[in-house]
Parts: sequence; structure tokens; C-alpha cells
Amino acid sequence: MRDPRDLYSYASADVVAAVPRGRLTLVHALPGMVDAGNACRIAATYLRDSLRHVRLVTFEADELVDYRGSRPQAVFDGRSYASVDIPEMALYLMYDESDRPFLFLDGPEPDLQWQRLAQAIIDLVEFFEVDQVVSMEAYPMAVPHTRPIALIAHANDGSLSSADAEGQEETEVLVPASFGALLEKELERAGHRAMGYAAQIPHYLTRTDFPAGALALLRRVSEAAGLELPLVELGDLTDAASSALAGTLEGNEEIGAVVSALEEQYDAVAGDGSVHGIATTMDLPTADEIGDHFERFLARQDDDPDPGRSPS
Repeated sequence: MRDPRDLYSYASADVVAAVPRGRLTLVHALPGMVDAGNACRIAATYLRDSLRHVRLVTFEADELVDYRGSRPQAVFDGRSYASVDIPEMALYLMYDESDRPFLFLDGPEPDLQWQRLAQAIIDLVEFFEVDQVVSMEAYPMAVPHTRPIALIAHANDGSLSSADAEGQEETEVLVPASFGALLEKELERAGHRAMGYAAQIPHYLTRTDFPAGALALLRRVSEAAGLELPLVELGDLTDAASSALAGTLEGNEEIGAVVSALEEQYDAVAGDGSVHGIATTMDLPTADEIGDHFERFLARQDDDPDPGRSPS
């Protein structure tokens, strides 16, 4: 194996030297072949847009991405190519709302050199003295969008997910591997703790932006890593998307019948305490989120000079 350290370069010595060491969490969501509802992409974009961050490390995309299999997007303006969007993978230092630092690995799931990249990330975990690694994934499941999102917890250290995994069936299944799965196993071999959550996204929304999935994942990551992530705006986006989805589905009897059948199935299984037999926890808003959401609602009412007026 070629030297894994050749896969990345540091931003600058000064930036790297300023990174606080000890008890850092590394969070990653690397959307690839399966990112149901674009939940991981939405979560990653939201974190970059919402939190203060600085780039620490840049990975060599040409070594990791199969451009023929995963074509980059190009913009053609009618006369020439204005731009070609080459994917990037980078490691960032981020700060949550309480100025607590953590690391965030952002980019597409690599197509190539999984083992070499996993070792490169392990080198960085050790260099920055990372305490735990937390991942996010999203898979299509036969569940309705009208019910709370269920998540599956996994970890290479039982103490990390013992509470979350309570009630999960310990059934061995064969599934397509992701880079995140390999990384978790390689971290275990190297003596580093890693865990993650996989959101169950309605299968009929797999190719649609479904911000509720991103919200469910970030809530769980926030709790697991002890971070204060700003989730209120993502909650507003989720509400808007849910209203738009309800309007789209209204009057479509065929889809309505499918959703109703999934609701019955979901409620029947949830009634015995284990959603689909494998879910760990339900995505429910925290007390702070409920309070913030209510304050925003009241603010909107105050801004309306005639809240009782019917819309024209």
C-alpha cells in the first residue's frame, strides 16, 4: 500500500497548530450510492452554512473519485463551459453554538482506495487526538413520511450505543458495504471508538430532498457528541418541505393508499415497542426546539397586522 499520508495535505502549519487537542469528536457524512432523501448531503451542507469553520486538510479527489462512474456536473452557458464542479473531500475544524470544537469530514463517498483512505483518516484521528468518530447514513425503507423517523445505531464499542441500541434485533443480515462501514471496522482495529446512525427514509422519497432525515440525524449526532447544533432553521425547512409534500400528495389516491398502508404497518409494529424490529429511537424534537419553534410562530403572528384575515 502506498503511503496514506500522500492522499492529503494540510491547509497551513499555523491553522493546524491552533487546533485544540483532546476529546475531539470527528463527525462525517459521506453521501454515496445510497443517500436516501439526500439526508446526508443536506446535513453536511447545513453544518457548513450554519457553523464557524476552517479547513484543516484537503484530500486528493483525483485519487479517490471515479469520474466516469460519478460524473461531475458542468455548466454550459450556450457558448462555452462556464465551470466544471470537481468534488472535494476535506477535513474542517468547526465550532458549535457554545464554541465547542469538533472535526467534520465532508465530501462524497470515495469510489477508490478505501483501505488507503481509511488509514489516512486513522492517521489524522491520532494526530488530532480524536476521542470518538460519529457517522451519518440514510437508507430507503418501507416507512411513511407521516410518522417520526426511526434510526439504527451501530458502534465498534458497545458502551457507545448500548442505550440507543436497546430493543434492536441482533439479527445478522448481508448488506452492501459503505466506506463508513469499513472505516468503523478499521478504527476498531486501531483501537479508536466509532459509532453512527442510519436514518430510515420513506422509500418513495429516496430521490427527493427530505430534510426531515437530515434533522433526525443531526439531532442524534448532537446528543451523542455533546454538541449544540443550531437545528431550529433546519426544523423550519423540514416543516416547509412537509407542507409542500402534503400538498403534492393531496388528491393522489394511489399514493395516498400506499401511505395509508405503510402507516398501518408502522403503527402495528410500533405498538409492540420496536419499529420494524431494527429501529433504535424515534426522531422527536427537544424541549428547546419546541420552545424556539413556538417563539418563531408567535413572532410571525405579531408581524401579521390582521392574523384573522383570510388569505386572498
